[in-house]
Amino acid sequence: MKKLTLLLLSAVIALSASAIVKSAGQGYRPLDKMKPSTKVQAPSRVDIITEQPEGTVVNYLRGGEYLFSSLYGYDTGYQTGRVRVVYADDGHTVYIQDILCYGEGTGTWVVGELTDGGSTISVPLGQYIAYNEEFEYGVVLAWGSTEVIDLGDEFYWIEFTADERATEVTYAIDDETGTITMLGGDGSVDNPYPYNAAATGLAGIWSDDGSLATIEWKSEWTMMGETTPAVPANPEVIEFYDCGTEEGYTRFDFNINLVDVDGNALNSDYLTYSIFTDDDQLFTFDYATYGQNNGFDADMTEIPYGFNGWDFYLRRVYFYRTNMGDNPFFSWRIGIQLTYTVDDVVNKSDIVYLEVYPHTGIDEVNAGKTVTGVSYYNMAGQQMAQPNGLTIQVTTYSDGTTSTAKVVK
Repeated sequence: MKKLTLLLLSAVIALSASAIVKSAGQGYRPLDKMKPSTKVQAPSRVDIITEQPEGTVVNYLRGGEYLFSSLYGYDTGYQTGRVRVVYADDGHTVYIQDILCYGEGTGTWVVGELTDGGSTISVPLGQYIAYNEEFEYGVVLAWGSTEVIDLGDEFYWIEFTADERATEVTYAIDDETGTITMLGGDGSVDNPYPYNAAATGLAGIWSDDGSLATIEWKSEWTMMGETTPAVPANPEVIEFYDCGTEEGYTRFDFNINLVDVDGNALNSDYLTYSIFTDDDQLFTFDYATYGQNNGFDADMTEIPYGFNGWDFYLRRVYFYRTNMGDNPFFSWRIGIQLTYTVDDVVNKSDIVYLEVYPHTGIDEVNAGKTVTGVSYYNMAGQQMAQPNGLTIQVTTYSDGTTSTAKVVK
């Protein structure tokens, strides 16, 4: 299976194009595509800014609403997370990182300029926030309107029409309040039936066919104060898909809301996540298996939020493993935990699990007992200090009984 990150996308589109997609609702799919599509006016190369430009860096917290569209439906919500803005030393050039909230984590920059005496920022449309040279398609900025119509039976009609007159998106700067507000967008994430959602605003559209990837409106960015320790809100687990073969890709889908337990926005620069299986066993993405394809040079157990690679997406992780062979890497559940570290103060969310397979009867028998000890043995029966490879875990309970389970570490 070919997997493309949001950074690996593609081509140019006439901004007057309109695209309609009939989509099954209540589904989830990250911003990736599985195969190349028919290209329209595909350029030979698209340059995207990935390195932070020089200048004064200011962090802002997002506000506003968004709609994300996919082959499996759509998702609406309120923008959260961080926007990074660099004000260049020339006094008029501005760079914005992750200008669209649903693309946060791609790390790409778009360029704009200060206008109206420095009271507004104008950002030209048509800039790519992601592109794949091999497949020659990507996501570009556009201005337009979308409607989502309920067709019944969890199907929706999603229509996006780009405004051919629009050449830029404008943001107003309020120095007194420290806010930057997008001008002109409007809409609602919750319209009466049959229009489930309708909005006009800044969109990211697929360059090969003009279909909608994401659109946002009522965007307001508030200058971020000092980042302080906080406990991250629990992530959401969505789906586990097993490839079923040793050669395929098994995936785990989840969602990370960039807020703390009190609903305050978090600075994603300080956020990481870890994957756990079964009885809180920490999963290691080892260098030998994952390092070369994903650009890291040591084993990883904490993944920075927004880390991109061949197997890591903003809301998805792939594994080179299957649970359907003789060497499963978990027996009944997989989970995710967030870590927020500020000034050496470490706070963690709960480990949130997705129960993939029925739990064994052993666990029901042992329910309510106190665990007094856990020991590990290799396949030769030799005791080990900690799991290593295929390991037999022996749990001892307060009544003297034990249970055993195979773990892979």
